Amino acid sequence: MQISALRLSLLMLLPLLTGAGTLTPLAEERQWRLISDRQGIQVYQPARVPDSRLRGFRGVTRLRVTDEYALVALLEDYAAYPDWLHLVDGVQVLNRDAPGPRRLRLTTRMPWPLTNRDAILESHVSQGRGTVVVSLLNRPATLPPAPDYLRVPALSGELRFERVAPDQVEVVYQLLFDPGGRIPGWLTEVLLRETPHFTLERLNRVVRRPRYQGHYYPELDLNGPGRPSSENVTKNP
Repeated sequence: MQISALRLSLLMLLPLLTGAGTLTPLAEERQWRLISDRQGIQVYQPARVPDSRLRGFRGVTRLRVTDEYALVALLEDYAAYPDWLHLVDGVQVLNRDAPGPRRLRLTTRMPWPLTNRDAILESHVSQGRGTVVVSLLNRPATLPPAPDYLRVPALSGELRFERVAPDQVEVVYQLLFDPGGRIPGWLTEVLLRETPHFTLERLNRVVRRPRYQGHYYPELDLNGPGRPSSENVTKNP
């Protein structure tokens, strides 16, 4: 079931962001290798293709969540994105009141000596039985390039939430991209390892803030105390 991304335009969540084109995600599990497993968060990298500039990561964790609508409320709080998205330091909503998919401009603060990145992202949200998936598309031509930021040439990604138990949600955060510009190999490896780990670790903490609890979004079929038995009104973050 396709859901309006006016509510759920996640993120998201992106570090080395942006690009001009959609990449085909790696479908087979054997194409990913585990590079980190700590604090209940697993980080994977895709198999390298010779002579390809493509890089990527997949972060996987499980959250104990009794109010699934809290995840939606967090994702609607754009001012808080820098609190949990690793390297992201700002978010601008480009079409808050327009119907259809949400478009966001995310800016990132990269470690010295790298040039900061920005991204114009469009999110498409779909829901299946116990699963919400946010697919991320690049729309770099929406705004002219900013002089102090670099946009990478290609990126494809998704954020997946899947209920695996009545009070447990598995979160998968995956990106495949060409970072653009020149990045030392050792620093690329650090960023690919740290970005999904710290993003998911902070997500687990930030989503528990009181202001995200008790919401209800009628277009999403989720579990939570804010879900009405007959009628309710969604609170604003």
